[in-house]
Amino acid sequence: MSPLLQVDGLSKSFGGVCAAHEIALSLDAGELVALIGPNGAGKSTTFNMLNGQLAPDSGRVALDGRDITGLNPRAVWRLGVGRTFQITATFASMSVVENVQVALMSHAARHFDMLSWAPARERDAAHDLAARVGLEHLAARPVGELAYGDLKRVELALALAGEPRLLLMDEPTAGMAAGERGALMELVARIARDAQVGVLFTEHDMDTVFSHADRVLVMHQGAIIARGAPDEIRADDNVRAVYLGTAA
Repeated sequence: MSPLLQVDGLSKSFGGVCAAHEIALSLDAGELVALIGPNGAGKSTTFNMLNGQLAPDSGRVALDGRDITGLNPRAVWRLGVGRTFQITATFASMSVVENVQVALMSHAARHFDMLSWAPARERDAAHDLAARVGLEHLAARPVGELAYGDLKRVELALALAGEPRLLLMDEPTAGMAAGERGALMELVARIARDAQVGVLFTEHDMDTVFSHADRVLVMHQGAIIARGAPDEIRADDNVRAVYLGTAA
């Protein structure tokens, strides 16, 4: 069976500086793969090429065997690639359910109805999705009043509203307390396996990576320098050198 995501030879340079070089990776449905590396390693550039924010200089991205290389972000999203960002983007004055309703309406191609907002539209589905991420008790609360960990769950709900087959998560636990980080990633893992959604995530907290990733890819200076199971990566001397700042 072919992988959900297949990336071959993906490269991108900016003004002569190579930000990503010959990136090759694959990911199966229901699998959680961590893409780690120090700041400036090329992780964000890679993510931006996968979801269409950047066009690669060379290489190929395939989703379920379909070439999506260079498609714009909305086209990629429509084909089943969701993304969450390190900094959340929500409507602070609107409730949790209303935020999810907007995402559901957009996915249903009803975004043109926003000026004639209909509170009942997609409301049941929005409540179901809020419950799915553990926010049913906060469904009516304005998002601007939520704790940071709950805000991250709202962002996950918004991404899931697009019914993704692949979810790209950029620093999903950034700024969260240790207990919140574990709870969020356990939720992500459960959703991924139940719905067979592939998850590729970046993360600086190594406890989170080693506790929840099925496989780990390590980037340094625009290239993937190591890949394997968490225990293999933990014991890799080259990876340790990168994180301790002694790698060339």
